[in-house]
Amino acid sequence: MEYLLLALGLFIIICTYFKPRFYWESGKARRLRRFVGDQATEIFYYLIGLFILGASILVLLDLISLQ
Repeated sequence: MEYLLLALGLFIIICTYFKPRFYWESGKARRLRRFVGDQATEIFYYLIGLFILGASILVLLDLISLQ
C-alpha cells in the first residue's frame, strides 16, 4: 500500500510536469483549468502530488500509520 501511494504521488507530479493529453485534457482537469486557470490548476496538482508523496514517505519511515 505504501509503495502504491508513493507511485501515485510520483505519477501526479510527473504528469503535471509533462502534461500528457490523457491527463491534462481529462474532463475534471479541463473544468478545473477553466475555473481557476492553468497555473492554479498546475499548483493544485503539484500540492496534491507532494502531499501524497510526503505521506507515503512518512508511512515508509514508520512515522505515521494508515490504520
